[in-house]
Formats: sequence, structure tokens, C-alpha cells
Amino acid sequence: MAEEDRVKWDKKWSERVDRPRSSPGWVAELDAEIPRDGRGLDVAAGAGRLALYMARRGLDVTAVDISPVGLTLAREAARDEGVKITTSVRDLERHGLPEGTWNAIACFHYRQPDLFLQFRGALAPGGVLIAEVATVASLERDPSKPSARWLAERNELLRACEGLDVVYYREGWLGERAIARVLARKR
Repeated sequence: MAEEDRVKWDKKWSERVDRPRSSPGWVAELDAEIPRDGRGLDVAAGAGRLALYMARRGLDVTAVDISPVGLTLAREAARDEGVKITTSVRDLERHGLPEGTWNAIACFHYRQPDLFLQFRGALAPGGVLIAEVATVASLERDPSKPSARWLAERNELLRACEGLDVVYYREGWLGERAIARVLARKR
């Protein structure tokens, strides 16, 4: 599956003509909760929207993704903005998270349940997890996509944060998408 995923995402990112957008509005609203120094990890980073956000804040950021094309876009955007990020092509299903502890971990639009268990151990004390995933409710409007494999069950994201202090959680229809969002802090 990894090679198939890499090819799919490389194709998607090579067809992209715009730059990564700024951080999602809900993340910006929680600005005071997100560290301004330390290490940041953007998981399944794609073109690096969250990596750039964390780097602008002063974090030493590593962006990991299966697509070298997406990560090239992230590096180019970082260079253009004058911020530094490190990128790593990584098959998360086979190799999991990079070693170390992180002050902030972002994971948007990528669901791999065992990774959420790894996030808890990978966060430094006081570190935050910022995540957003589509939910199975999405299938109510379009049963063909995305694949149920990538959709979180009801309250799955909340359960994945067991043992963390949940600062913000919202799940439901937000615009045209059924999603779950969380910001949680390690004690």
C-alpha cells in the first residue's frame, strides 16, 4: 500500500499550483495554547501547512510524509517565508513516528489509530497535540468517499487523547465536512 499511497500523493502534490494556506482558523483561535519554542512535528505533512505555522511560531519543526513531492513544496514555502523546517520522507504505517519527544505534534487529515497511541508517548511534558480528522458521518452524504479506512468513528479522536488534558474538542458537521478536532496537552 505504501508505494501506491506515495504515487497517489506525489501526483496530487505535483498538480498543485498554489502555496500552502495559513493554519486553520480554529488553530489560530487557540494560539495561546500552542508552544512558541521547542520541537514541533507535522505528521502526514503534505505541503507543510502546519509545519510552516509551527516554524513561524519559533518551533524547530520536522515535517514527515510519504510524498517527497509534498515535502519539496513544504521546503520551498519555508524558504520563501524565511523559516526553517526539516523534512523526512517516511512511511508512517511501517516506521511510525520519528524518535524523540515533541512540544507540539500536528496531525491533520490522516487517520492511523496506532499513531495516536504513539503521540501520547512522544509528547514532552506540557506538549500539545493538535489534530483534525474526517469522521464516519461523512459517509451519510457521500458513501463512496473517502474510504471508511480513513474516517474516525464517533469520539475516536477524543478516546485517543485519554490521559491528556483536552483543551478543545469539537466533532460534527463543520461546513460541508464531518470532522473531529482536538487540542490536548500532556501533563
